[in-house]
Formats: sequence, C-alpha cells, structure tokens
Amino acid sequence: MSPLSSPRRYAPLGFPPAESISTLRSVAHLFGSSKNRCGIYLLEFPGERFYIGQAIDVARRFGQHRKNYEDIAGFSFIPIQRGSLDQVERDLIQKAELLNLVILNTVHASNVIGETDLDMVLSQEEQAEWLSSPVRFNTGDAAVPIALPSTQLERFSKQFHKFKKHPLYIPASDLLTIYIHHCIPAPKRTEYSFWVVSCLPATNRSTWPRLLCVSAGVMELLVLGFHKDDPSALWGFVTVASDVLSDTFKTDKSLIDFFPSVEIIRRQYRDAGQHQITLWAADEQSFAILLQHRTVQEAAALLALRVMRKRATIYSKFHCKQVADHVIDTNN
Repeated sequence: MSPLSSPRRYAPLGFPPAESISTLRSVAHLFGSSKNRCGIYLLEFPGERFYIGQAIDVARRFGQHRKNYEDIAGFSFIPIQRGSLDQVERDLIQKAELLNLVILNTVHASNVIGETDLDMVLSQEEQAEWLSSPVRFNTGDAAVPIALPSTQLERFSKQFHKFKKHPLYIPASDLLTIYIHHCIPAPKRTEYSFWVVSCLPATNRSTWPRLLCVSAGVMELLVLGFHKDDPSALWGFVTVASDVLSDTFKTDKSLIDFFPSVEIIRRQYRDAGQHQITLWAADEQSFAILLQHRTVQEAAALLALRVMRKRATIYSKFHCKQVADHVIDTNN
C-alpha cells in the first residue's frame, strides 16, 4: 500500500486529508445515500502526483477512473454546486500548479507531466533543444515533409488560389512564415498531427473575416484577417505564454507602453492553462512589430509547445497543405 503525502501539501486548495483507497474499487461507502456526490475530487497517485476533476456523481466517476488506473492511492472530495463545477475545477487546477504540485491534468494545466504523443515525433531532449533555439533547430531539421492524400489538397485548392489573389497575400504569408519559423516545434514533423493552418476559414466571415489560422490542440494560436470594410487592411492576434512575457514586461502597462497599438485580451483557452495572454493588433505594421519581438516569439513558442504536448490537434481536416508547403519552403 502506497503511503500518502502530507495533507498540508494540498490543504490550501480546500481538500480534506485524502482517504487511503489503494485497494478499493469504490468510494461509495464514503457517501452513503445522503451525502452530496456532486463536486470536485482529488486523486493521489504514487510519487506525490495528483489529478483534480469534477463529477456530478463522484462515486460513479471514481469507478471509471479505477478501471483505467490501478495505482490510485488516495481520494479527497469537496462538494460543489453543479453550476460552479467548471469554474472551481479550473481555479483549483491553476492553484495547484502555483503550489508546485505535480498535476496530471491536461485541461486547464499549463504543463503536461510525463510522456506524451509528441515525444514519439520529437523527443523530450529535442523539445528542449528546440526551445533553446527554435530557428536554428527548425532550419537544421532534415526531416522529410509529410505527404497528404490528393483529396486533402483538392478540398482547399479553391481557398488557396483565392488567398493568392488577395491583396494581403504577401504580408500575411510573411507573418505566417515568421510565426512558423520561430514558434512551431519542428514544423515538418509536427504538421497536420499537432498543428494545422486553415486558409480563408469561415469563422466570423461576416464580421472579422480571416485569412489564415494556425491551430494546435483545440485552440487557435495565431490568426490573421482583414477588416470587413477594407480588405487591404490586416489585423491579427497571437496567444502566448504570459509567464514568459512577464519576464520582460512586468505589467500590462509596460507591455502597452512598448506596443501602444496592441490590445491585451484575456481568454480562457482550456488547452493553454493559466499562463496565457492574447495580443491583438488592428494593423499590419503593429502586428509585424509585435511578432518580430524576441520575447513575444519566445512566449509564443513555449505556449505552442505546451499545447502540442497535451494532445494532437482536432482540426486536421481543415489543414491547407498548400499554405503549409509555401511557408515551410520559405523557411528553407
């Protein structure tokens, strides 16, 4: 039976001391028929590793976990109203990271612990090497670009040809190249499975039409578009790791003072975790200055890596290979 960690480690989260349940198949006995089973639970694994989740019926949820994980050693629970589950779960996961607990969650957490699918394409040693010098690594990567079925190319051929005729084709392509070159880990290896670029997507077409969108996991990383009333005027936004950005820009004010035309947007992308910030610019020059800043590139690179370590992207079917090929060829 695995010894449990000291409850003091997670007490600031509000969880009572965990029950030792190493050999138990159920926690129903902790609730009986009268206690509230809706709330947030904490699972402890050997090595002082934790998982935080939500459940409407935690006894049933635990049973599902136990079928998949034989090494669950401890269980704690906080009753929470159903309507508050999402918010409280997110807050507790983020607080747990601040307490330096080893959290096994992927959603709402900034970093993923342990082995991931990305490691099979780009080893953890290579990830560290890439993060230390993205441009050098990407430029020197001798991997052969992927090939996709002709149906994938045909699906977006019209959009690509339309994009090539757009007045912002060159500046948008240049900005995308900068982002891919500086911020996407080994793009030739990770393309399609871990990152995609969509061309002239339909999102917000009637209000803020888009030219290009780079996505990973289940979120947007970089979006470039044009103003509805002026197709020659570009706008863009990029989501970056706020903990990296704050090393240089200690406050929002210092960031805006340096980039006076940039707007800060607070989003809650589930895959980005608590250390995320979105930077938006309404014109090409302002966004280009932003995207070429070294700290912004480093912050964007780390966030992209964090997201790609969490999961493969769900947007592969929207990937425009023609745009990706153009960018990767430009990089080389």
